[in-house]
Amino acid sequence: MDGCVVRLHTLAFKPKVDGSRDVFTAQPIIVHFHELLESCNPSELLAQVDNKDVLRAVVALYDVSLPDIGASDILDTVQCSGAHTIVLLRPSKDVLEEYQRRRAFSGQRREGSVCALSSCAGEDSEPHFSSCFSDSEESTEESSVDQEDTAGALGSVWQRFCRGLEEFQALAQQRRALRRAARGEQLLPPSAVGVESLIVGVATYELKTLTTGDKVLQLSLIAIRKSYRSCGVGRYLIELLKSQSVCGSYDALLAHADTDALNFFTCCGLIDDALLNDKFKEVRDEWTNTTLLSYLPAFTTESETRNPGFSLSLSELELEVDMTRMKALAAYQQQAVCVTRLVREVKTLREQLELQRREKDNLNYELELERERRHKIERMFLEYKLRKARQLLENPSHSDDGEASLSDPPSPADLRELLKEHERQQDVNKNKELQNS
Repeated sequence: MDGCVVRLHTLAFKPKVDGSRDVFTAQPIIVHFHELLESCNPSELLAQVDNKDVLRAVVALYDVSLPDIGASDILDTVQCSGAHTIVLLRPSKDVLEEYQRRRAFSGQRREGSVCALSSCAGEDSEPHFSSCFSDSEESTEESSVDQEDTAGALGSVWQRFCRGLEEFQALAQQRRALRRAARGEQLLPPSAVGVESLIVGVATYELKTLTTGDKVLQLSLIAIRKSYRSCGVGRYLIELLKSQSVCGSYDALLAHADTDALNFFTCCGLIDDALLNDKFKEVRDEWTNTTLLSYLPAFTTESETRNPGFSLSLSELELEVDMTRMKALAAYQQQAVCVTRLVREVKTLREQLELQRREKDNLNYELELERERRHKIERMFLEYKLRKARQLLENPSHSDDGEASLSDPPSPADLRELLKEHERQQDVNKNKELQNS
């Protein structure tokens, strides 16, 4: 393992349909092709195989699977500075034994074609690398990269890639011819197996940080050999991408899928939520005629799950649970006491407020009564003075006594008598008003 090559554990794959093929093993390798090919002393991905041939085989697999994209665009995607590719490779010994076993039983080798998990071209589309991967081992059709397309392609990366490409395709055709030439129990030489026969599936992804600050893992390309379909290979590659311990931490896993691949990605846990995926509209239009899907990981990372930071002893766990229960009970009791006292305080305040309201109403009532009494007394006093004034006018002989009477205030007894008389008169007036109403 180095900075640009990470080898994961080998695992076995079992076909879902019995008899479709034998159980096989494969090892996933995460490759950073840009860094690998630019380094001075690169490590070998496969023994006695040039790393550039591995890259050519990966691009060939994508090109046969996704002919609408184009080999140059595929190369730019796989070899860009931020892209990593998961290459699932079988041991050459196992592949050689499988070739020999099948030839011994059937007399011919049926080598599967590549099937992509996204859209494929129609019958009129011819991929550049059909000579590397074909539907039948008996096929004699040969093709190579279109020289005009190669000459017209721009960019030093594509030009370097094309150097030795014809030789790579010629060797692939020779290995296929060598396998077809073997008959019956004749043993196949190790040279009959090349890198194109070892690849099971590939997936290219890139970690990006969007302008919104979200860190996303974008699945750019994925392809599985047809002969290895229905063996859980595609789902396994998706699970590797969902594992943050393998690909690094991210906020969301994004994938572009066409109509034929929507069901596959949905079964793998990705969702097609237009409202949610609008958050990632920055990368929505990078691939045409596709639907953007997303997968949101859990808050707890896998490293935290494997190293929880607490003891797994049963007794210690029971003790910790009991302590947590006691703390929760104490907290609940404190909350209950606080709420009860608050309720009591609210009731007390309401009672005090009600008493104050009643006292205020009583005071206002008494004040109103006192005002009415004062007005009555003043009015009676004025009436009394007017009555005395009339008496003086009617009896001028008693003017001296009248002047004294007007100047002297009435006695309390007279005022009480006048007040009673006035109240009686008011009662009479009220009764008349009620009768009239």
